[in-house]
Amino acid sequence: MSKDLIDVLVPIPLLERFSYKLPEELKKKNLERGIRIKIPFGNRLLVGIFWNYSDPSRNNRSSYKFIKEVIDETSLLEKKLLNLAEWASRYYHYPLGEVITYFFPPSLRKGKKAKFKESTFWQVTEKGDFIDLSGLGRAPNQRKGLELLREKGDLSQHSLKAFGVSRVSLNHLHNKGLVKKRSQEQFPVYSPEIQYSYKKLLTSEQEEAVKTISGAKGDNKIFLLNGVTGSGKTEVYLRCIKELVQKGKQALVLIPEIGLAPQAENRFKELFGDRVASFHSAKNERERLDVWLGAQKGLYDIVIGTRSSVFIPMKKLGMIIVDEEHDPSFKQQSGLCYSSRDIAIVRATQSKASILLGSATPSFESLMNAKNGKYKKITLKKRVFSTPLPKTNIIDLRVHAQKQGLTKFLIKAIKKHITKNNQVLLYLNRRGFSPATVCLDCGNIEECPRCDTSLVLHKRKKLLVCHHCDHNKLWKKICTECGSESRPLGEGTEQIEISLKNEFPNTQIVRIDRDTVKSKKQRARLLDQAKSGEGQILLGTQMLAKGHDFANLSMVAIINADQGMFGSDFRSSERFAQTFIQVSGRAGRRKEVGEVFLQTYNPKNPLLNTIISQDYNAFFSEAILDRKVPLWPPYSHLAVLHAQSTKKNSVFNFLKTIETEGNNVNLGSTMLLGPVPSPIEKKAGKFRGQLLLLNTNRKELHQFLDKLLCMIKSTKKTSKVKWSLDVDPIDLS
Repeated sequence: MSKDLIDVLVPIPLLERFSYKLPEELKKKNLERGIRIKIPFGNRLLVGIFWNYSDPSRNNRSSYKFIKEVIDETSLLEKKLLNLAEWASRYYHYPLGEVITYFFPPSLRKGKKAKFKESTFWQVTEKGDFIDLSGLGRAPNQRKGLELLREKGDLSQHSLKAFGVSRVSLNHLHNKGLVKKRSQEQFPVYSPEIQYSYKKLLTSEQEEAVKTISGAKGDNKIFLLNGVTGSGKTEVYLRCIKELVQKGKQALVLIPEIGLAPQAENRFKELFGDRVASFHSAKNERERLDVWLGAQKGLYDIVIGTRSSVFIPMKKLGMIIVDEEHDPSFKQQSGLCYSSRDIAIVRATQSKASILLGSATPSFESLMNAKNGKYKKITLKKRVFSTPLPKTNIIDLRVHAQKQGLTKFLIKAIKKHITKNNQVLLYLNRRGFSPATVCLDCGNIEECPRCDTSLVLHKRKKLLVCHHCDHNKLWKKICTECGSESRPLGEGTEQIEISLKNEFPNTQIVRIDRDTVKSKKQRARLLDQAKSGEGQILLGTQMLAKGHDFANLSMVAIINADQGMFGSDFRSSERFAQTFIQVSGRAGRRKEVGEVFLQTYNPKNPLLNTIISQDYNAFFSEAILDRKVPLWPPYSHLAVLHAQSTKKNSVFNFLKTIETEGNNVNLGSTMLLGPVPSPIEKKAGKFRGQLLLLNTNRKELHQFLDKLLCMIKSTKKTSKVKWSLDVDPIDLS
């Protein structure tokens, strides 16, 4: 094959690959698949990926552009990761050029060199060794710098600054030829050997779990660790990784959100010291690149990270752990709509590594896979500190009136617990003062002009805000339709906080939601307040409910259970059950038996009563039957074609065309449901619709999706809409 042309993956949302010419000096080289190169694309200079040498017979263009630069000598991604990128591209039906960018940190996507942070070192030249220092009498800082370098030898810029020698003075010496500088990569410094001083005792259930996971042989190394809240799943992770590291292997630990990273990192460092690193978007580009390179070179034994960390290269990968595997944050909602849990399973299988999925409330898909024997299920039924699971009390809102979201019954319970110097957590997944404002005369609700949703009142700022598009306006307490008085409707965390301050004026209240957390420093400060016990009453959204361990927390209250109990999505009941158990599980994890209070207008809901009176697995056995007849996942495989446009007709004309043509070429049993409007039809000024594609056979569904993409490419109606395909969606909104 000729080496004149090469195929390049370009980071743009097009399925085509692009051919470029090689300069004469590069034709003699054997370029390695996966290396980064700089290419001209239109009027831009992009970083592409060399994929293979191109067959000239497949190309009919008369002229091709030359590549500009080869960035890497060898590929930064091993063959297994390149294969994983190809799999992800095929499975999610997304351009490979875009997919492969997810495998690199931001700085490498921009074409930066794959090097660790460099430090500048200064040393004396031959001229500087013999010069008479008296000649620098009028430049005391320069003289001091030269004296230090003569006396102590090579010194870093940082060290010289500590001695009071400025960069300006050193540059003057450099210009005079008295000193010279060099750059040196700063590799991570870590202990050559780990001293395992960590001596926590395991329960018999934990010991059995570690034995089962660590002793696994063969290909069936997918484990589902289903442990009740407080059963010590993290301790199982630690012990399994300890045995793995002692064999010279690395572990990748995925967590659902950035807020849990410091807690997880500290916990792992107790046992593994400085061989632990974290990788997430709260770190700057330099920090992420250093961790990425350290993991690639095998300098870290454990990397902890959020969703995108599933792509990080690991030289000696032995295990992947997905903590809280059910969490929706593991699913990307835009661009490449991948599930990091599912990619982790494929990656572990390809690498012949073990994978451990941990949760107190596993997804229905994972429980079904365990039931069918695809996963090995391990159960932890008891809490580590032998405290029983918290007792649940239902507050019937039909009987107990609430004022600003709180009933007298709930206030009394809060008083009882804080009097004992215990902590209380109140959960409400709705920020702002009130989710809507309503006119007392005409009933008008202030709505967003760009979205099909009400404006949320933020009383402190006196603003009505859309939580979907950020549209806002001043709240004037006057109805825009009739001019009468407009009042708040419903409760948000801001209103609950005000209510709590009125009831408990001398008690420290810590509210954690997107309105109070504007930076990682704020988040860390508030969480420190919560965990130290300084804040006796904790109030928050999902941000507070996930994975945190509050030693002194004895009571949890769910302010509005009905908010998540009913929804248009077939997963609504599953999500509610997961949230309920996860939030409830924060209570009574140490000494005292915890209490849970749940405010609802539907106390007799059968699924709710199953969760309370039995457990999550019993709930699963009942709720899964509701999906069997309509063939919702996990009884089938689902994909959604989304479309949006500023014109409503354009959306549904496009989807209807695809639905009609799809039914004509559908040779399998793929069901096309729709087109239908999205649950929020208008969002940010654009109308939205969707077409659901359902099949009990995964292979058939993907074959049909390939045909579907060809149809979309050929239809002229695509110019009027923006469309996207989501395989295995978790949210239909």
